[in-house]
Amino acid sequence: MEPLEIVVLIAAGAAIGVYATAVGAGGGFLFAPLLLWRHADAAPAEIALASMCLVLASSGFSTFRMARAKRIDFGAVGMIAVVAVPAALIGALGTASLPREVFAIGFAAILAGLAAYLVWRPSGDAGTLGRRGWRRLLRDREGDRYIYWIPVRRTLLATGAVGMFTALAGIGGGPFFSLIAVRIMRMPVWLGVPVSYAIVAVIAAVVIIFHTAGQQWGEPLEDVPPLLVGALLANPLGLRVAAVANERGLTRLLAAALLIVAVFTAVQAV
Repeated sequence: MEPLEIVVLIAAGAAIGVYATAVGAGGGFLFAPLLLWRHADAAPAEIALASMCLVLASSGFSTFRMARAKRIDFGAVGMIAVVAVPAALIGALGTASLPREVFAIGFAAILAGLAAYLVWRPSGDAGTLGRRGWRRLLRDREGDRYIYWIPVRRTLLATGAVGMFTALAGIGGGPFFSLIAVRIMRMPVWLGVPVSYAIVAVIAAVVIIFHTAGQQWGEPLEDVPPLLVGALLANPLGLRVAAVANERGLTRLLAAALLIVAVFTAVQAV
């Protein structure tokens, strides 16, 4: 790899890292199309493995920082993981048998569908559920207390579907899980985004183990180190943006990126 190419990949990783961390994602929905474009002959499972390595590192670092601040509801994360992890394994199994064109078009369709939903509903109604569901109490490192209620049945149904389809597409699912945390689980956005970091890290680890066991490594893994360096350097800035931004602003940023990536990926596939 040429020195200039390494610098460009580090810069790309930094840009993706800031953006993805701000919206509660691991960056897979941006890393995957970049890898698809750079490695035209790579199999979908090879793209997914490289993308998930980046997602795990980015989301894992964000999870660590938020855990130190005591801003992660690990009880909620565990509840999601019970359903999302088996669903992610099913999705990973599907990735290994998909033709590249089907993989790319399906990936674009998933992102376009989410972008359309966000345009239709740029803000949710977190905090309006009332005293229904699983009562949660969280106290952060600053001593602030948060009380909210999680509707368990709807949460499990949503996370099962998202876990399967995002693993199938080779992304961590951060944009989807952050929406689930805020709009279905009805968590405050500043607590829902950290939950998204944690569950995305768990799913990424599971998918990496699955594809590694199947020896699905290839050229896309060569891009992981420079992209990872950029993403980790930019992670603190992304966390600061997430801390000060409101839900509507983050949603607009997310919808725009999803739509652009979906169109680009579809055009490249055909």
